[in-house]
Amino acid sequence: MTEDVDALLRSVVDEGAALGIGYGVVDPTGLVHSGGHGVISEGGPRPEPSTAFRIASMSKSFTAAAVMLLAERGALCLADPVSRHVPEFAAVRLPTSDSPQVTVEMLLSMSAGLPTDDPWADRQESMSREEFGRLLTSGVRFVSVPGTAYEYSNLGYALLGRVVEAASGECFHTFVRERLIQPLGLTSTGYDTSVKAPGGVATGHVRVDGRWEALPFSEPGVFSAIGGLFSTVEDLALWVRWLADAFPARDGADPGPLSRASRRAMQQVQRARPAGDGPVGYGYGLVIHHEPEWGTVVSHSGGYPGFGSHMRWHPDSGLGVVALTNARYVSGSEKVAEALRTVLAEAADPRGPAPLWPETSEARTAVERLLREWDGALAAAWLAENVAMDLDLARRRARIESLVEEVGPLLEPSDALLRTDSPAHAVWEVRGERGSLRCEIRLTPEDPPKIQTLNVRRLGARDRREATRAASRHNAM
Repeated sequence: MTEDVDALLRSVVDEGAALGIGYGVVDPTGLVHSGGHGVISEGGPRPEPSTAFRIASMSKSFTAAAVMLLAERGALCLADPVSRHVPEFAAVRLPTSDSPQVTVEMLLSMSAGLPTDDPWADRQESMSREEFGRLLTSGVRFVSVPGTAYEYSNLGYALLGRVVEAASGECFHTFVRERLIQPLGLTSTGYDTSVKAPGGVATGHVRVDGRWEALPFSEPGVFSAIGGLFSTVEDLALWVRWLADAFPARDGADPGPLSRASRRAMQQVQRARPAGDGPVGYGYGLVIHHEPEWGTVVSHSGGYPGFGSHMRWHPDSGLGVVALTNARYVSGSEKVAEALRTVLAEAADPRGPAPLWPETSEARTAVERLLREWDGALAAAWLAENVAMDLDLARRRARIESLVEEVGPLLEPSDALLRTDSPAHAVWEVRGERGSLRCEIRLTPEDPPKIQTLNVRRLGARDRREATRAASRHNAM
């Protein structure tokens, strides 16, 4: 697995896309593999896991976490109008007379209606608070009514930086450093080149006429909230591990600085994106994908003058990949995505699907007993009232017995599931000598729950593919 990951990410340098790249593989214990290729500057050393790069828009997850932390403390509400915290925004003219006020949550989820502003915003990092105030009071344009559509906006995250300052009473950079970076032990992460990185600080580059040209660093300012952080593969492995550790929801200690519930909210789709092959939506400072084979994957790229970056992880397993380059807008996102698929395919999932309710497993056993011999008392004990209303039990029993006759006699039960999408749901195969049945149950929200959905049908070709995938996952556990 590590050889395949190395080859994929080394190719970013080998193909001439970047002067240097550092990367790492993360699991629930932290950084488990890392590598570096190329150089951090012309004539400089190879990138190390402790080398700091500008992480660009990956910084937005830190900004979002700072906002969520203030929301947990009651210093702000996500439904607050932005103008409550940034008075200059009150002068901004909304696109229509019936537009709602832009809220903090709209900025977090990229749904404020502000236009996509790459690469203009990347050159604004050092803007002062006074200059930012004049920018707002002079007028801001919208491309959609606030709260109605997705549109990636750096200006929106610069506004969130001002919201953090107003709600906390502290400088944005100080708040993020003291309330997030330091408590999490990210010792080589910060907003300027003084960051303490044992592997040095990579210099940003752009390729011009076949040659690499070094680019100067911008200084911290109002737009640092969009992409100003420097960090290392080592520190970002801790950051990814901490975010992924919000899953699954569970009892027990929930140490700070931000609750698991808020971290999970950051990694949920808050605003859907237009349909297509790409991400399905934006959370808070993070992009949410759906992988057909693996389910939810969370990511964010970064692109800045001289730098590119990408972090990507699978919340259900805690596995992830991080890559940092010192080439303008070269994030390596496609390579990182393929690297994560490689890691997922070759590693046993340490968490697996959410566990079933005990009653779901008991209900499955009851259904298998009904398949072998219908028992009216057992059916009455387990089937919710809607089951007989949807199809009277005499017809339901006759259909089940007919299906069993087609595929039977039934063989010994298997504990493997075909699929489950919640603790109250199970799909599994019951094998017979001449075929198999596909059984599905879903339980009610009552306590104790009963079976509200009971579907039994002959297993088809499509189901067999599902069964094969399920068996492969089961055998890997």
